[in-house]
Amino acid sequence: MEQEEFGREMLRLYYGGECEMTSMERVELILPCPEIIRVPGAPENLAGMIYKEGGLIPVFRPGYDQRAVNDQITGKNQNLVPKEAPACVVLIRKEDGSLKGMAADEVAGGGAIDTIYE
Repeated sequence: MEQEEFGREMLRLYYGGECEMTSMERVELILPCPEIIRVPGAPENLAGMIYKEGGLIPVFRPGYDQRAVNDQITGKNQNLVPKEAPACVVLIRKEDGSLKGMAADEVAGGGAIDTIYE
């Protein structure tokens, strides 16, 4: 029973072979098939930006923190983000109140998931 409650409180995001979990309390909205704006010169773990709520919101790939990941030999960013667009972007409210997006091809868990789709 405790495991089932945990599954309702957490949302698992899958993208590019990686998985990340986030609390349902922090999930603001799930945007199906959003248009992602590529950012030239951005770290490779940044999938891009989306335009929402009158501003740009960064969209990251699950499984990696939000810092650039550099190749130790060449010093260049590794190609961490698949070139195909994600099936959805999950908007997550950060502790400072701002939003960040997490790319996902699949989401699982979260008992109230059907109530947060746009």
